[in-house]
Amino acid sequence: MTVKAKTQRTVKQKAFTIAASLSLVAATMQPALAAIEIDETDFGPSYETMVVDTVVGKPLQLVSAVAGTAAYLVSLPFSLIGGNADQAQQKLFVEPWDAMGRCLGCTVAEDNYYKSQVTNDNVIRIVVDQPSEILINTNDYVVVTP
Repeated sequence: MTVKAKTQRTVKQKAFTIAASLSLVAATMQPALAAIEIDETDFGPSYETMVVDTVVGKPLQLVSAVAGTAAYLVSLPFSLIGGNADQAQQKLFVEPWDAMGRCLGCTVAEDNYYKSQVTNDNVIRIVVDQPSEILINTNDYVVVTP
């Protein structure tokens, strides 16, 4: 092989490497530069997720909640001795039963969104700076002075 052929070969390899690298960079940057558009009409659980959640998810959540309650009761003397009864109650009893209350077929984010849309006459929502907001429960004593 001549020196000229070796030089042409290394130039072609370098050109291919540069082209492949630039293509990879362009492919990974494109989603970052794209605008994210959310179709609110398509937001929420689908028929399939509701069926799967009804047939599989909710029964497993019920089993998990009952098992968590049993584990909490068994571990209660030990968690009282260890001083972490509140943490055990939260993780073994409260969270599994709260998960049962999630809307059918919803992800946690969808459920949080739907619950945030429920109006409560006892709560005043003050939008400070999007998306920050202050929630004041009017059952509490709140004094506002000018």
